[in-house]
Amino acid sequence: MTNQESIAETGVDSGEGHRPTLGVVAISYNEEQDLPRFIEHLLPWVDEIIIVDDGSTDRTAEIAAAGGEKVKFIVAPREKDEFYSHQRNKGIAAANSEWLLHMDIDERLPTELAKEVCLAIQDPNKDGFRYRRLNYFLHRPMRGGSWQDWNQIHLARRSKFHFEGMFHETCCLDAAEGRVGQLTTRMHHLNDCSFFDRLRKSNQYLEEVVEGLKSRGCRAGYFSLLWAPSKEFVKKYFFKLGFRDGVPGLISAIHSATAIFRAYAVLWEQQNQIDRAHLEAQFANDE
Repeated sequence: MTNQESIAETGVDSGEGHRPTLGVVAISYNEEQDLPRFIEHLLPWVDEIIIVDDGSTDRTAEIAAAGGEKVKFIVAPREKDEFYSHQRNKGIAAANSEWLLHMDIDERLPTELAKEVCLAIQDPNKDGFRYRRLNYFLHRPMRGGSWQDWNQIHLARRSKFHFEGMFHETCCLDAAEGRVGQLTTRMHHLNDCSFFDRLRKSNQYLEEVVEGLKSRGCRAGYFSLLWAPSKEFVKKYFFKLGFRDGVPGLISAIHSATAIFRAYAVLWEQQNQIDRAHLEAQFANDE
């Protein structure tokens, strides 16, 4: 028996004559490298796959179409004021399944987690489930550095769940904590194709970090520009056990620290901004 057959066999009904339907929702942008395997490992045992695309220019749409009728590919480029949470909510609105598993295109379900999911959605006393990730960085599994902390509700009843936030979405379940379960097997999250890719994403997330600092009333100056990055490095490398991951753990901790530095540098510039027109006026007066 193959892994997919074993998973499908797990998805039997609970004895009441009804098997809850399960869909997967993901968002995409130029995912031709990861999308084939993403679809392939889900098709045999889920009821639908909804992919909300941000206007890909590679073969993403072609690959999704080859997945067949189970795959619903929605081209919906983000508007100026839209973030990833809006994209994921579009996927929820387009789905038909009773339960939805929210994934990234670079995530893969181990067989044991897939079996857990199939059994979990048959529990009438639960509306959502948390699960953890085994995150990869530089193509290596990370045991420390905060990579191990992710534990979110990404499996939930469609009618009770939505996302909020900018680039790092907040999971919002309309249910009491007692109706949230915990799965035990970790999702495999492959993350970036290269460190260059990580740097590109980090710059994209910079806006969210700066907005968070501003919302907390933070001020940027000599002390914060030195202290905040140093604190971040110590936290990730020592307190969050980043040293357990060798050189990748060191690179990750330094990268996190420099990301905090860039955020405070942007904040300092915004709080001490000199208008370019002011400089031009000075130059004109000097002539």
